[in-house]
Amino acid sequence: MDWKLTKSLYILVFLLINVALLVMYYNKQQEEIREIEDAPSVLESTNIDLSQLPGYDPEQLTILAGERVDFAEVEEVDDEAVEITNEDFIIHQSFESGDISPVMEQESLEAHKNDQVYRGGEYKYDDVMSNDDYMLFNQYYDDYPIFNHEAARVLYRGEGVEAAEYEQGYIINLHENSHTSPITARKPRQVISDLYLRERISGEAVIENARLGYYIILNDEDQVLLRPKWEFQVTDQDVEKTIYVDAISETEDIIESE
Repeated sequence: MDWKLTKSLYILVFLLINVALLVMYYNKQQEEIREIEDAPSVLESTNIDLSQLPGYDPEQLTILAGERVDFAEVEEVDDEAVEITNEDFIIHQSFESGDISPVMEQESLEAHKNDQVYRGGEYKYDDVMSNDDYMLFNQYYDDYPIFNHEAARVLYRGEGVEAAEYEQGYIINLHENSHTSPITARKPRQVISDLYLRERISGEAVIENARLGYYIILNDEDQVLLRPKWEFQVTDQDVEKTIYVDAISETEDIIESE
């Protein structure tokens, strides 16, 4: 028996099996992609209201990493003027009686944030999540908000017309995770189809708003990890809720709050 020939045949068969498996995997992926692309037809058979869904040009996003700033080590922060809490990661300040407090209106809070808050100009007003009781400003990465999380926001709470207190968290060294590559974010219609097929929304749901941004999935001491997420404001069977769905993967958990 020619062992060299036999060995070569084994190697050839092994390579052919691997090629066949790769082809099968590729075809399966393409089939799943086609199913997703056909998903809008699923929505046509429902009464889901998409009239408020914003336009979307495909964008590539990836996982981010960063660190929570230790305010006790920041020279610009006067720890006699503010309270530093939560293991030095959060600034908290109450407006005492006699203080000149900002009014619970966007313009007044913008002025206070920009003038009095550490790196306040890097936060933008969140008109979706703000309400009469608290007003929120999110930290941004490029053009994308970091969705409502204490580690990356300035939050004002009010009593009547004036603000009673504010708190702040800030993430430094935000950067793309070196172990992942950018992936084209899923279209919002595709994600909504997925929500419907998974029975997370009904065929009568109204999509009030959709935003693409980042959601903190890991908050381990000072280290944070953020994934691209779609944020949907939904009214479904008279219940208002916020749903966060991963923008680059179908296997991540769906996060929902009312």
